Amino acid sequence: MNQITTLKRKLQIDVKGSLENNPNIIECNISINGRTCSFYTSKSNYEALMYDKVFIRDGKQKDDADVLNTTNIFEETFKK
Repeated sequence: MNQITTLKRKLQIDVKGSLENNPNIIECNISINGRTCSFYTSKSNYEALMYDKVFIRDGKQKDDADVLNTTNIFEETFKK
């Protein structure tokens, strides 16, 4: 008989800013349970997520961690 385990996963996205050589590409980091991976999105996608209030700051100034914008920490529960 297989045992079902309930697991939790925490996710957060940090926006680092636009690329130096292409202001239409936005560099982001996603942290999943402490593992951070970089990804890139278009400026229009980022602006759409800003409009949808996915991010919690106005995105006008970087903080001490060099982060332009961030999300709340999302917690996902799933069964394995």
